[in-house]
Amino acid sequence: MNQNNENNSDYNYKGFNGLVDILKQLRSENGCPWDKKQTEETLKPYVLEEAYEVAEALDSKDTDEISEELGDLLLQVVFLSQIYAEKKIFSIEDVITKINNKLLRRHPHVFDKTFSLKEGECLNDVILENWEKIKKQEKKEKKYKEKYKEENAISDSSVYVVKNMPALHRAYMVQEKASRQGFDFSSIGGALEKINEEANELRQEIENCRNDSIKIKNTKDHNAVLCANGNDADKIKEEYGDLLFSIVNVGRLLDLHPCDALNNASDKFIKRFNYIENKLSLIQNSDIKSADAAVLDKLWEEAKRYFSKMDDHPHSEQLD
Repeated sequence: MNQNNENNSDYNYKGFNGLVDILKQLRSENGCPWDKKQTEETLKPYVLEEAYEVAEALDSKDTDEISEELGDLLLQVVFLSQIYAEKKIFSIEDVITKINNKLLRRHPHVFDKTFSLKEGECLNDVILENWEKIKKQEKKEKKYKEKYKEENAISDSSVYVVKNMPALHRAYMVQEKASRQGFDFSSIGGALEKINEEANELRQEIENCRNDSIKIKNTKDHNAVLCANGNDADKIKEEYGDLLFSIVNVGRLLDLHPCDALNNASDKFIKRFNYIENKLSLIQNSDIKSADAAVLDKLWEEAKRYFSKMDDHPHSEQLD
């Protein structure tokens, strides 16, 4: 859209209602071809993308970027609501009414004038307990179509979290919900022991596959990757998932979110890998694939020392 249109007397699309009207115009007969052909299915990736971009903007602390990305995410909400409004299923007003009612229901301690704490009760505990009770009641009151009942049976659980959520965050939220109901480790030691237990079970499944002569795929002479198939692959996948779940639990008990911790580890790996690539290219006129394993190990340790110094002296010049 031409920004100069903002100065045109016909440009009246301002505020939230202006956004709604813009989407109606874009989806109209004389609207935008791209916007007109979008469906709830085609927009799903954009919803996820915009949500991730909001999270990244929050990490950046750039308030201009945060406000822009929040607008992009809001656009997806209005866009989807407009699609359903065209089908006469619900409108953006219905969406807002539902969230308003939900917030009123789930915050009786704020909006219910008859609410009061009993002697010895803690407000924070009561808030969480009421929140879960109300959510569970809301689920009971919903009427699911018969074809969805069987496949969504686990959604009736009080610790259920939607599957489309990133897996690590979903595991974290499932554990949080279980913890609120008193199902948790009594100490960090127990959670750490669980990691050892799950690691041993995964190791045992891998060894079982090796003993059964499951195909081994060689990536290099010094490295091999197990290629299990069928039931063996399912067993390994199950134990690997259990190990990941137990690792998330330890982080949760330490008040560390797995996505944040893993992103930091990924960034650290990328920086070190990039260091090795640059060293090989500039000094040895080589690359990762052709480098000897001993050389790569040496450069990896060198990269670790380099970035450790950089972390200790963040404002210093490049260090050797």
